[in-house]
Amino acid sequence: MASREEARNRLLEATIRTLATEGYGGTTARSIARTGGFAPGVIYYHFDDLEDLLLAALRHTSRARMACYQEALGSCTSAADLLARLRELYAEDMRDQGHIDAVQELFAASSGSPRLRAELLAHIGPWADFAAAAIHRLVEGTTLENLIPSSELGMAAVAMFLGIQTIAHLDGDRSRIESLFATAEPAALLWDAFAGRDVPQPED
Repeated sequence: MASREEARNRLLEATIRTLATEGYGGTTARSIARTGGFAPGVIYYHFDDLEDLLLAALRHTSRARMACYQEALGSCTSAADLLARLRELYAEDMRDQGHIDAVQELFAASSGSPRLRAELLAHIGPWADFAAAAIHRLVEGTTLENLIPSSELGMAAVAMFLGIQTIAHLDGDRSRIESLFATAEPAALLWDAFAGRDVPQPED
């Protein structure tokens, strides 16, 4: 028999998958239960209401993805390496239970929910700090270290990513993200040459 924590995690993961496939409007207690293979009443055993479940699901998926990003990017000092790992993580995000689509659905719905809006704003802060730390590692030790406003660029990076994802979510065209990665590759190599970073060599 599943523990309470395991059952709660099943609910959270089913909620993310349902948001990604059914959209916010189609995410109900019944549709979440159908996705997860449990009775709708189970939701109200663990959560006060549907909005409480949605907020918990957002925190759950954000923590999980942040842990992956920290593990993959925490030691990157090369722009080319950082970009390559970001590309892999983005591909994971697209496969991993619809994390990106689920978050986009919640952003779209937040205008009508003060609780959801506050949670999303709280969700952005740690990601902006994480991006700022990654940017600081890239410029550390260079002549631009004290000139680059890492914190502001961190927030700008998150805002740009969310904006591109919103457009991709609306029209279903994921190719613009791949195009962005491809466009950034030469710039990353140029930065590494300027900063004297070791550039990762392609595998044979």
